[in-house]
Order: sequence, then C-alpha cells, then structure tokens
Amino acid sequence: MEGRENLLKELNNAFASCDINFLANSVTNDIQWIIVGEKTISGKKDFEKSLVKMSQGGPLNITVLEIITQKEKSVVEGIVEFMVEPGKKRKYAFCDVYIFSDTDKNKVKELRTYVTQIKKA
Repeated sequence: MEGRENLLKELNNAFASCDINFLANSVTNDIQWIIVGEKTISGKKDFEKSLVKMSQGGPLNITVLEIITQKEKSVVEGIVEFMVEPGKKRKYAFCDVYIFSDTDKNKVKELRTYVTQIKKA
C-alpha cells in the first residue's frame, strides 16, 4: 500500500498548495465530497468550483498525522491551519476518508471529511 500512501500525501500537499489541476485530475467525474454536517459536493465540476473558493484563502498548512489504507478505502488524519484574516490563523483537526474507484485505483470517487476547530486551551 506504499503507492497509495504516497498518493494520499500528494493529495494533501495539493490541498495545501491549492493545486486545483492535480486534485481535479485525481477524482472521478461523479466524485462525491461529503463534508459531514455541512454539505455534499457532487460531480467534478462542483468539486472544482469548491477548490477555487478554497484557494482564494491562500495556501494552507496541513500536517498529516496518520495514514491508514485498506483495499479501496484510506483514512488520513491531521491538522490544517490557515489564515482567516491578516494576522489571524485557525487550526482544525480533520479526518478524511477516501474511497477509490473500482475501475481506476488512483482516482477518488468519494471523499468524506470530518473536521472540527481546535480551540485555544
């Protein structure tokens, strides 16, 4: 599963650097991105639109803490940090569940994102 782990690292680096082309080329046309408790983004076109909106906030800092892979599913746990306004950062803990296509093992057909803000102690 080392190849899958490398792909997941590349995907997270692409999210961090707002590499929309890489991300769009890594999903199926019927991608489902479920941001649990928030919304579901359906289809590649809407996925790309969401990435463009995300990129307007600028690059993110993503720290991957753990990657677990098994068959067509993989889980990435980490911390994401970004600027919400000049001089003000926010941190979130996230867990992404990637489900890969049956026909193209390197394309994501579903992404489930669980995210919560890390509040200061």
